[in-house]
Amino acid sequence: MTLPREELRRKWEEAAGTPLAGHEWRGVALDLSGPVRFVAAVREPDSRIALLLEAPLSVAPSIPYRVAADGLSVTDQRRPEEGLLRVAIALEHDSVRDVFEVLAADVVEVACCTSTAKEAVTEVVRRLEAWRACLKARRLGLSMESQLGLIGELIVLGLLARDMGYAGAVRAWQGPMQGIHDFNHSGTAIEVKTVVGAGSWLRISRLAQLETAGLSALVVARPRLQESANGISLVDLVKEIRESMIRDDPTALAEFNERMIRAGYLEIDAAMYSNFRFALHDIRWYEVARDFPRLTSASVPAGIVDGTYVIDERSIGQFRLNDTALRALLGSLKESLHA
Repeated sequence: MTLPREELRRKWEEAAGTPLAGHEWRGVALDLSGPVRFVAAVREPDSRIALLLEAPLSVAPSIPYRVAADGLSVTDQRRPEEGLLRVAIALEHDSVRDVFEVLAADVVEVACCTSTAKEAVTEVVRRLEAWRACLKARRLGLSMESQLGLIGELIVLGLLARDMGYAGAVRAWQGPMQGIHDFNHSGTAIEVKTVVGAGSWLRISRLAQLETAGLSALVVARPRLQESANGISLVDLVKEIRESMIRDDPTALAEFNERMIRAGYLEIDAAMYSNFRFALHDIRWYEVARDFPRLTSASVPAGIVDGTYVIDERSIGQFRLNDTALRALLGSLKESLHA
């Protein structure tokens, strides 16, 4: 089920109109079927709106979950005398009201898709962690650099899905999960470096990005985009992937949506991402093999713990994978995903 934001707004207005009772919260329960109870609430004395999740105390996490950042707060309020767990998700700053409404509706949907109270609480906490990562990445929308990085990763995800299905490709997509490499599974990793126009510089943002220790293979995928008034936007690309996923592999959609949240991509920001339109010119793949130009923690002087640098793509032509080698790489990734 999907809870419309308009319904949440009505419930918050209704809660604000209820009489003061000397408690922290004035609230109105949401009319939902699910293993936990949700309440649209208003906090006293500051009248901040919140979404309250209530469940038996027996399903509470072993460590209380609390967050205070980016205009939102999450507090774990336990009432042993009532055997009640209450998780309060509150809006602390009006500047993120739209985001808060989307978050609240999303959390309700995640919980209502579960079958037990324990599962609901576990999935809600996991989703709140995704939202915390989203807010950290997003701020006032994704930067142009972040948009290009996400576009490149989504292009590679779509290509991988042709070989291994969306479920496997999404599972391997580690970029939004703060993984060292953008895609990784069982020792086969892919680092995506997107360029626009005639640029040939590949920016490496951490020493660990081209580290091969512990990997059986590491490849740099380089999508080249060309700006085009007749091309597609990031919003269009996300829509295409979701439509393909719903048609071909709908079981992957929930995990994909969570990763998109973690990446900082929200539908309410769509207008910000519609101006840059592009066409994929080509994509090249380079194996990070011996003598590949790179810096790692083992190759820099002692005392240097991290750094960024730029590789000129024109210097790595000898490491480019041909079609046969690329098929072998994708085949090994597919096998590891289904092992």
